[in-house]
Amino acid sequence: MHYPIIASAILFAVTPVCAYAQTKSADPCATQANTVEINQCLGNRLEARDKALNAAYGALLKRLDASDPADGVDYQAVKRQLVDAQRAWISFSKNDCSGRYELYAGGTIRGAVYASCMIAHTERRTNDLRRWMSTN
Repeated sequence: MHYPIIASAILFAVTPVCAYAQTKSADPCATQANTVEINQCLGNRLEARDKALNAAYGALLKRLDASDPADGVDYQAVKRQLVDAQRAWISFSKNDCSGRYELYAGGTIRGAVYASCMIAHTERRTNDLRRWMSTN
């Protein structure tokens, strides 16, 4: 039987939604009346988080441009690796969240699961880029 695997997959996929529900009082999306409104609210939040991510990424790229060539670091190589890492992160996060979406393909919660997953990934990546910039 595959019940333990299925149960684990469902628990893993619902975790972002449960975390979302636990912060209900501080979450403006929690006041929405239906799935359409929740999805719209989460979509707006994701868009805002994506803008913050793009700003952090752009600032880091600029900082690498302005770095001192006298310190012996190949900043062009660092930038290429950063660009490659960002592309890999985009692919990873979309695939990870799409898998969770597919788990709920027959339900209306799938959009909220996907958006919550993407928001969490985007927030983590933004924080990672900001930390990297603060150590450079």
